[in-house]
Amino acid sequence: MYATSADWAFDSTPDFESQRETYVAKMKEAGALHWFYVLTSDTTARSMTVWPDKATAHKALTMARDEAAAQNNQTITAVCEGAVLNGF
Repeated sequence: MYATSADWAFDSTPDFESQRETYVAKMKEAGALHWFYVLTSDTTARSMTVWPDKATAHKALTMARDEAAAQNNQTITAVCEGAVLNGF
């Protein structure tokens, strides 16, 4: 498995409630095994996604990051990724 993460900044909290079904479906369609979007402050969040492999992750990252940024007026401030070595 492979994991990607992005830190996001915004002026107002994105309205994911109205887009939840659509975005979850897009992430599943892109191959995500698990996806989390965590509000970390009034103006920041972190997305974390687990993919079956690096190739699947990299194929989907443009959609997962660029579309989200454009649709929700967010800016990515940091990213990280790597092989999943352990978990439950």
